[in-house]
Amino acid sequence: MNFDRNKVEMVKKQYPVGTRIRLNSLCNDERDMPSGLCGTVIGVDDQPSLLMKWDNGRGLNLLPFADSFTVIQNEQQATPDEQLYEKLCQEQAAFRDELLELPPKEILDKAWEYLVREDILVAMEYNELDDEEAQALLDLPDTMSDLCGVVKEKDSRQQETIWHEIEERANVLAAAQQPMQEQSP
Repeated sequence: MNFDRNKVEMVKKQYPVGTRIRLNSLCNDERDMPSGLCGTVIGVDDQPSLLMKWDNGRGLNLLPFADSFTVIQNEQQATPDEQLYEKLCQEQAAFRDELLELPPKEILDKAWEYLVREDILVAMEYNELDDEEAQALLDLPDTMSDLCGVVKEKDSRQQETIWHEIEERANVLAAAQQPMQEQSP
């Protein structure tokens, strides 16, 4: 797919993860998407469109150059931990969509990975990382795959083990970023 990297980067800067949006109108008719509905930006894709988590539970993307919406300035942005959870949910949804395109035999081959990913979401929902750790994980290009690889090595679905592995990976990544941050002016 052809995309304009500069346009994507511009949209990412203008609407960072955690930005709150109030919908005015969509360029096409969508059910359950009334004017005034609010949501949170959880990412930007290559179109570029805003990946959204709407307050009504929908995940419909916004087209910043076609849809009409307002950035809500006075609402507090999501914490890095909340942003991380949203990113992981989005990555899991994309993984699920990819699975549904596969033949049944290949779906069965990836069933364990799907369950591990779901367990990671549960662990993240009921626990918190500090901002530095959460940001280190947020900076990964595919956080869910990274965490899944670490957790699958332990061959355990116990929540304590999964959470321990998430914390350990976040600590390693955050520690690796420390020297780089200290060198920055």
